[in-house]
Amino acid sequence: MDVKYNITPGGHSYAVNGPDDCPLCHYHSQFETVKADFTNDNKGVEVVFRCGYRNCRSFFVGYYGLPQKAEILRVKPMKPTVSRLPEAVSTISPTFVAVFVEAEEAAQLGLTQVAGPGYRKAFEFLIKDYAKKLAPEKAAEIERKFSGAVVSEFIADARIQAVAKRCLWLGNDETHYLRKWTGHDVGDLVTLIKLTANWIEIEHLSSSYVESMPE
Repeated sequence: MDVKYNITPGGHSYAVNGPDDCPLCHYHSQFETVKADFTNDNKGVEVVFRCGYRNCRSFFVGYYGLPQKAEILRVKPMKPTVSRLPEAVSTISPTFVAVFVEAEEAAQLGLTQVAGPGYRKAFEFLIKDYAKKLAPEKAAEIERKFSGAVVSEFIADARIQAVAKRCLWLGNDETHYLRKWTGHDVGDLVTLIKLTANWIEIEHLSSSYVESMPE
């Protein structure tokens, strides 16, 4: 249920819906309304909120399209939330994790044109670092090859290969002028990347237990 906040910008009273959670600490709490005023163009209202969570107490600004709409449009500043990635994958390719997190932050900040290529770059590090783990003696060759060739030639697991190929298809769409897979978007790319990472973790952990517990 939305929490209503009473504000009086320019002497006009409105009841508006507050944010779902603090954009900085991401806790749900009752927010304080510090100040509200119309924007310079009088097409909206800016409201200064303060987080009620005792370990945060940060200030942030909520933007509204009043008087037409009482729903919050956006908040600034914000600290993006990042996905938890498998620990095994973080060990295999820390660069993948670093680039993926940056792409995820860009997406949450609305920088979708930047996020797509970022996800594509992250996936290339993941698949090449994983291939190098499987065939360390061919590391230099793997680094030089196109990602598609790496998937076809060095990834034997059919499950990983299947989702990895589709990752590359959608990833290429994010970097090319024309899109081939128009029925899919960057959200599908992220899902496929996470599926690939999960399959890699399963394969990695399975192999580790088989090696440490020989028959």
